[in-house]
Amino acid sequence: MAMATPEKRLEWKVGLQNPVDKFLTAETYGHKVNVSGASLKVKQTWVLELNKDETVYIRSHLGLYLTADKFGNVSCSSESHGEDEKFMVEYASDGTGRWSFKHPKFGKYLGGTDEDIQCLAKVASDEDMSLWYVPMAMHPQITLFNVNRKRYVKLDNNELRCIQLTPWGPEALITLEFKCGKYAFKTADSRYLTHTGHLTDEHGKNTKFSLELKLSADSDLAGLAFKDCEGKYLTAYGGSGVLKTRNKIVSRDELFSLMESHPQVIFIASNGKQASIRQGLEVTASQAETGEKEIFQIEYIKKTKKWSVYTTEGKYWRLDNNGSIIADVTSADENCQFDLTWQKDGTAVIKWSNGKYLLHRGTGALIANSDTISEKEMFVIRVVNRPVLVLKGENGYLSMISSGSCTTRYACNKSTYDVLQLERGPGGAYFVKGENSKYWTLGPDNSVQADSATPIPFIFEFNGDSEITIRAPNDMYLKGEKSGGFAANSPEPRKDCVLRF
Repeated sequence: MAMATPEKRLEWKVGLQNPVDKFLTAETYGHKVNVSGASLKVKQTWVLELNKDETVYIRSHLGLYLTADKFGNVSCSSESHGEDEKFMVEYASDGTGRWSFKHPKFGKYLGGTDEDIQCLAKVASDEDMSLWYVPMAMHPQITLFNVNRKRYVKLDNNELRCIQLTPWGPEALITLEFKCGKYAFKTADSRYLTHTGHLTDEHGKNTKFSLELKLSADSDLAGLAFKDCEGKYLTAYGGSGVLKTRNKIVSRDELFSLMESHPQVIFIASNGKQASIRQGLEVTASQAETGEKEIFQIEYIKKTKKWSVYTTEGKYWRLDNNGSIIADVTSADENCQFDLTWQKDGTAVIKWSNGKYLLHRGTGALIANSDTISEKEMFVIRVVNRPVLVLKGENGYLSMISSGSCTTRYACNKSTYDVLQLERGPGGAYFVKGENSKYWTLGPDNSVQADSATPIPFIFEFNGDSEITIRAPNDMYLKGEKSGGFAANSPEPRKDCVLRF
C-alpha cells in the first residue's frame, strides 16, 4: 500500500464480496460490472481512494471508476472522478466487519448479485445484497507501519511494538488472517495479537479486528484503523509503542499502513560463514551467528532483471574498483547489480556487473574476480523472514483441498490460504510443513501432498520481486493449473511455476 501524504490520497486494494460470497467484478471488455466472481482475482480487485471528506472513489483493475446515476444504474467506464463517482463508507454495527457504500448525491446503497448490480437500496441489508465483506487483495504477509510515529511494528519482549525505522528480520513479519469479515495479526512465531496487547496461541473473539479507512482529526494523515470487539481502536501506546486497543475515537496514533514484506536472507559461503557488515563497510563471510548485520534484503530490479542487496544500515552492496564488496551507497546503480544463477544443489552463484563471479577468500573477504564456478563461488541464500509462509500463484492461493473425505492434497486456485511452516533443510533446501503438521511430499502422480512424517527437501529459487519457484525431489518444478492442480511436473521454471511469498 502507498503511504499517505497530504499530496497523495490513501489507496487500499481490496475485493468486495456480497452476502452470498460473490465478488464485484469489472469485466475486461465492454465496461461491464457484475457480482459473479467466485474468487478474488485480477478482475475482482478494486482500489479504494480515500478523500478528505472520508468518501471514496472505487477504481477497477482497468483504471476506470465505478459510478452511479439517479436511476440507480451502475457502470465502470469513467476515466476521471467527480461527484457521481463518490461513495460514503459506512461500517456495519452488527459486529461482522462488513461495509456498505452509500452514494452521497442520491442517498442509496450499492448492492447486487450476479448480473443485477444497482445503487437503489434505501438501507444497507443482506436482503438487498448491499453489505460487503472487504478482504484485502495484497499478499497477506506484510509489515505494519504506524503512520504518525513513522515506525514499523516488531515482535519484542513478547509484545508487538512500533519501534523499527526499517522492518528487519522475522520479528517484523506479520501474517494477516481474514476470517468472517475481520482480521487477525499473527506473528512469525504463530501467536495472535489480542486487544489487550498480549499474544496468544488461540484465535478467538479477542484477536479479531474490523478494518476502517480513517483520517486524523486534522485530516493531515490517512490510514487504516483496526477496531476490536469492544469498539476500541488499535494504537501504538506509550514510549515503547506497544500495540493494544485503548480509545473509541481515531487519533493520529491509531492510523496504520500495511507494507509489502520483502524477502530477507543470509548468504552462507562455502567456508560455512555468513556474509556480514559487522566489521565495517566491507562485506565479509566471517560470522557464525545471525544478527541484524548478517541479514540482508534481496531486491529484484525489473528494468534490468538483476538483483541488489540492501542492508540494515540503509546501504546497498557495491562492487569496488578492486572487486571487493562494499556496503556504502544509498541507491542501487549498475555497480550494485548482479545476476543469480541457481545450481542443482540449491546453492547460487553471483555474477557481478564486471562479468566476474563472487567468491570468498581464506580471510572471508568477498571479491568478484573469478571466471569459473567452483565450490568457492557457490553460496547458500536462505530466507530468514518467512518462518511461516503463504504462497500465491497466478490462479489463487495455495490451500489444502477440503472435502468429505480426509485429503492431504493442495489446490492452487483458492481464495483462502494455508499458513505453512518453513524449516531449514540440508544445503540450500527447505522442509515445508502443512497446517496438519505433516511434511510436504509427492504423491504417485507427483502432486504436492502434506502426509509425510519425515521431512522431504524442496529447493526454493528466487525468481523475481517476492517471487519464487520450487524444485521438488524429482528435479521438477512445482506447477499450478487453472483447475487447481499443483504438481511437480515442469522441467523448467515457467510462468505458471512462479509463486508469490
